[in-house]
Amino acid sequence: MLIAALIVVGAAVASFLVWHASPEPLISTYFLMDTVLTVKTIGGDAATINEHLYALASDVDGMTSYYEPKSETALVNAAAGKEPVAVSPEYGALLKAAAAVEAIDQGKTFDIAIAPVSSLWGFTTKDFRIPAAGEISETLAYCHADQLELSDTTAQLRDSRARIDLGGIAKGYALDVMEAYLRTVKPQPLQVIVDFGGNLLLYSDGRKTDWKIGIRDPRGQGIIGYVLSGDAFVATSGDYERYFEKDGRRYCHIIDPSTGYPAALNQSATVISAIQPMHGAIGDALGKVFFCSSAEAQRILFQEMQGMGVVGIVVVDAAGTQSTLGQITLVPASAQ
Repeated sequence: MLIAALIVVGAAVASFLVWHASPEPLISTYFLMDTVLTVKTIGGDAATINEHLYALASDVDGMTSYYEPKSETALVNAAAGKEPVAVSPEYGALLKAAAAVEAIDQGKTFDIAIAPVSSLWGFTTKDFRIPAAGEISETLAYCHADQLELSDTTAQLRDSRARIDLGGIAKGYALDVMEAYLRTVKPQPLQVIVDFGGNLLLYSDGRKTDWKIGIRDPRGQGIIGYVLSGDAFVATSGDYERYFEKDGRRYCHIIDPSTGYPAALNQSATVISAIQPMHGAIGDALGKVFFCSSAEAQRILFQEMQGMGVVGIVVVDAAGTQSTLGQITLVPASAQ
């Protein structure tokens, strides 16, 4: 019996796909949202599927980009402190999903309005620096979720200095859009893996129930172990892809909204979510929530967020200790 393995290694997660005498996958690689997008499709019109998935992700980038002057994010930021901006239904729904995650703990661990603080640290320009405590405090004053006012058709930032950045949720949302498209494809592909900068979509239209989701070792090569799952969205937030070091200390790009400093409680947090509308976006955002939280807070938060589609969470804390939440089991790499 022929058994082959396709290994997908993303920024944060490795996923293993096993199939029996299936067609070879078509692998397409793109660069988008300042990261790598890899699509691996088996069966169906794979070439058309891959190109269309890239086009959908490009559309999401065009809508959400912090840097593209014509994006809806840029238009909302440009009108800060002035007037409401008309937004598309899709963009409005994404802002509301972000607000729902922010509301879990009043924006203490995830906040799309934290962008000006991130800029202080140089993460938007890559001109890294450690800002003075006074700078951080002054900037935090207008970097909270309550700066954003939403209606059914408009969005407005109260303070002229406020800015939003959807980088912490946009890749997950792009996976939502891709999954919705995949459900409409005829003939259906056998399996599709999308790796978008470490955010994964594992799709088989429910046929596959034993995906191996490998959890990357945040301080070494390979994986620390894997979790078995059905079709899922997987999002990992970690301190090992975008960071700078100063005087032997690591400063990662994920800013803790409660302090204005790079989060340092954990090395990585992986959120596995069931395939449902907006669960990719919400899982992406929840990765930051758990990355910025202590172990005790994570347990409380996990109980409070039931109903958001989360299947399980794998955390590696600052000391390298591994833990899980939910009905999942982390199988050590040594057991493979």
